[in-house]
Amino acid sequence: MKKIVLKFAAVFAALFIFALTSCSGIIGYSVVLWNIGEQKVTDGTVVPVYLKSNISHVYVISTPDSEEKFEVPLWKLSEPVSKGKAKKLAKQYGAYEHQYARCKLDGLPIRAEPNNVARQIYRLRKGEVIRALERGEGNAPTNGVAKLEGEWLHVLTSNGVWGWCFSLNLELFAMKDDGSFNAGTEAAAVSKVDDLLQDVLEEKWYPEYYDTMHKKGRVDLNYVKQSYGFEVNTEKSTVRLDLPGTSVSYTYTDLKRVGNGSYDFKDTPIHITIKDASTINVRYNDDTGITKSQNMLSSQVIDPSSLIAGEKSRRAGAYSSLRSSGPDYSSSSYGMIAFSADNNFTWSGYSILVPSVIPEDAGTSGKVSFPYFLPSNLKGEWNGVVTLTFSKGAEVNLLYKLDGTGLRLSPARVVTVENPSNGFKESSVSKSSGSLEMFFHK
Repeated sequence: MKKIVLKFAAVFAALFIFALTSCSGIIGYSVVLWNIGEQKVTDGTVVPVYLKSNISHVYVISTPDSEEKFEVPLWKLSEPVSKGKAKKLAKQYGAYEHQYARCKLDGLPIRAEPNNVARQIYRLRKGEVIRALERGEGNAPTNGVAKLEGEWLHVLTSNGVWGWCFSLNLELFAMKDDGSFNAGTEAAAVSKVDDLLQDVLEEKWYPEYYDTMHKKGRVDLNYVKQSYGFEVNTEKSTVRLDLPGTSVSYTYTDLKRVGNGSYDFKDTPIHITIKDASTINVRYNDDTGITKSQNMLSSQVIDPSSLIAGEKSRRAGAYSSLRSSGPDYSSSSYGMIAFSADNNFTWSGYSILVPSVIPEDAGTSGKVSFPYFLPSNLKGEWNGVVTLTFSKGAEVNLLYKLDGTGLRLSPARVVTVENPSNGFKESSVSKSSGSLEMFFHK
């Protein structure tokens, strides 16, 4: 009887804890470490976690774009942390995104540290599949004469064992989104990646975010430049990487294959992984020495010159519309604005707007530019955002609308923050409720 009561109490306590936790919302965010095939959630995805059950050995999660909850084995996710920390971990594992490995022989050890004399914590079976998470620094094993070719990989087995395994007897491949793979055809497909190497070395590669900016229609010329990218000069044995916050050039002594589609430029911190014919991942050290990675797209996919030209055309078109509808606008209350052919402006008689809109002693002339983008909720009411930089340095951002009789202006609130995922300074535009609106006649 006593045993029954104790069992009932344990079950009741577990249910009580479950109820408390399930009502508390998100307990943290985790990185998917192993494809969740049935839900088609790929590794590297950051997901919200609602419950951790040590009894059932599952997390309760949802996908980032759905609130439908489902259970996932504990070993498939990282420990829940803040969203920022989870994103940082996903970035840390980014160079080996979707990379799994098949063991080529029985008894291959997984060790506690990236060292061949470290404690063995697991032995792989021939054909067993594991997840490759990241590369580690360690001492390569030897055959008694020379060091063996390969690298130490931080790995995860399908029964939740974490450790380090030397890659010589591992065959890396990319798992499909649904979690399936085929021992013969998949390995053959991955081996073909090496055939792309020569094309990669002859190509100029541009940051993947160029394509993202293009698709969103928000090309920031501070971060899109013709010079940015990755390229290799095989004749001179040099590799060059130019990105915001990083501009480096190295001479390499060898191009070393360290896995299917993965290569190290020896004596440099540059490592590349070929994802397909048009996409590679470059791992590097930024100017502060922090290891980062960046997906790059082939010049066959993205053309920075057209992006730059398109954005410059947008800005020129906006200014042309201001001039062609004016170029002079006047208001009895707010003064007179004139736009000249060289992107200059003059604004006189605006004293009523000092200092609420225009700073004191700003001057009466300056430059016109259009670096900011309208959010979707303002596009129906306004044509865009015009930036007036007065000769004494004051920057005034205004929403503008042209109609048949003149020009409508209203102060725009521009907030610039740093995006922690890439370090870029990104600006958002809004309009305060009830803010001043000014009308100028032609």
